[in-house]
Amino acid sequence: MTRLPGLIGKIVSTCGLCLLVALAVILLVRVGHPGGPGPAVPAAAAPAVLPPIAAGPADVFEDVTAKAGIQFTHQFCDTRIANIIESNGAGAVIFDYDNDGLMDIYLVNSGPLAGVTHATPGTVRQPNRLYHNRGDGTFEDVTEKAGVAGAGYGVAAVAADYDNDGHTDLYVVNIGRSILYHNRGDGTFEDVTDKAGVANNGTGIGAVFVDVDGDGKLDLFVANYLTFNPNYNLYFNPDAYPGPLSYPSELNRLYRNRGDGTFEDVSARAGIQIPGHRAMSVCAFDVNGDGKPAIYVSNDATPNLLLLNDGKGHFQETGVQAGVAFNALGEAAGSMTAAIGDCNGDLIPDILVSRLGYGSLYMGSRQGTFEDRMMVSGLGALTAQFVGWGCSLLDYDNDGDLDIFIANGDAHHLVGWESLLLENTGSGKFVDAADKGGAYFRAKVRGRGSYVLDYDNDGRLDILVTTLGDRPILLHNRGAFGNHWLTLDLQGTRSNRDGFGSRITLTAAGKRQYAEARCPAAFLGQSDRRVHFGLGASRRADRIEIHWPSGTTQVLQDVAGDRILRVKEP
Repeated sequence: MTRLPGLIGKIVSTCGLCLLVALAVILLVRVGHPGGPGPAVPAAAAPAVLPPIAAGPADVFEDVTAKAGIQFTHQFCDTRIANIIESNGAGAVIFDYDNDGLMDIYLVNSGPLAGVTHATPGTVRQPNRLYHNRGDGTFEDVTEKAGVAGAGYGVAAVAADYDNDGHTDLYVVNIGRSILYHNRGDGTFEDVTDKAGVANNGTGIGAVFVDVDGDGKLDLFVANYLTFNPNYNLYFNPDAYPGPLSYPSELNRLYRNRGDGTFEDVSARAGIQIPGHRAMSVCAFDVNGDGKPAIYVSNDATPNLLLLNDGKGHFQETGVQAGVAFNALGEAAGSMTAAIGDCNGDLIPDILVSRLGYGSLYMGSRQGTFEDRMMVSGLGALTAQFVGWGCSLLDYDNDGDLDIFIANGDAHHLVGWESLLLENTGSGKFVDAADKGGAYFRAKVRGRGSYVLDYDNDGRLDILVTTLGDRPILLHNRGAFGNHWLTLDLQGTRSNRDGFGSRITLTAAGKRQYAEARCPAAFLGQSDRRVHFGLGASRRADRIEIHWPSGTTQVLQDVAGDRILRVKEP
């Protein structure tokens, strides 16, 4: 962004008469930029689609998208990234919509949007897609039957059983009217947005389901971005577009679940509306072990927010005090998303933030404060050259510690970059594991969202990547690690049915691990909600202690591993 002004300065210092030339250059750049009101951009041509990536025999991850029958391309209605809205792409949600024990995939589409994209007049929006997991490694497109094609400019989605009826519902985040689909339990969904009162109607970019007041009903937090103005042109950037601070911010919203199928907008009195921030994603977790879920909002070019909950659904902003507002350089760089998990084995949740600029690995403490260890963890050097979008914490090799996957992509150009697989050495330090990962990690991908799932229930965690103007990539984990695992599928009774907010400590062979069952919201979407533990060489868990949101503590002893265990709240 500094090259043009620097060049102009040199021109002016050499010859004062050249000032007119410099000003002319600025005007030409400003008027001709696709984000401004200058010449019309040509009708959109679809960007090239990534061909299947052949895995080598020893590769841990294999691109099985085509083999699985997932035929989807994100509809990008432009010839290049013309503005900040187009740059973000769209995401996906992983959920079991039909209760058959298999994770299904819902992919969100964008399509044309007046004033944002440059599509040929009359361009038809392509639908969002729901893929039903057949259980044999393949998926079936059931979008039309299920009634979840969506409408408008799609961005993100999350899923949860908001009415505790045993069927997982779906919330699609749009720019404009978002959509709440109620799961009827027969394989179909009903649009209940207006009845429920959760349309949002802002520039939505993310959401999370969380029980903020401990009443056993999941509430809905919606993150909003900014108010885009296609005619704004007061910027000096010859090869990009105006940044987030060029546009007014939008306030986030909190909808309280009344328990009768409707929600109440309690945003103002809950204290979650902090002016001047431009959200990119949101997640909820218990930051200090008090059983009261906090909300962490990743913001673009403004400090991130940590909203502490008093247990009654009222929040106080503590991001600066807690040490999670800025990166280690003191910058409020563009934060894309946050992944939550215990990275160093101290039984305290940590926060990994992906950014345009240096990301952060905030290591937590018992006091609820954090220290950014991005550099000493090795992540600074490993990630500095990329723009990270989706990031995920996952134990890909089942050795009992959390590794990292990051989907990278250029923010200003339709250029693909390599994704990152970073292996935890066991103490919260990371090394590059791309060679183990395989051919995919050498491919140039226009990555955006990343989501963790076990689609074939074999105990090895798979990854779904969404892209900008390209196909998704389903990466099957076929690693032969020789390690064991255990996955918990919680069912609340007095707590919300999904068990979100439950805190779990597992002990196996003397090693303790901590995780929280929560709505696993990520950049533009959501991962598999089941709680996965790698057990290493141990075939059993000696003890599992679950603290349910209701206050009930449940203890399981001597639990066999290598299975998915349904646990019902007593």
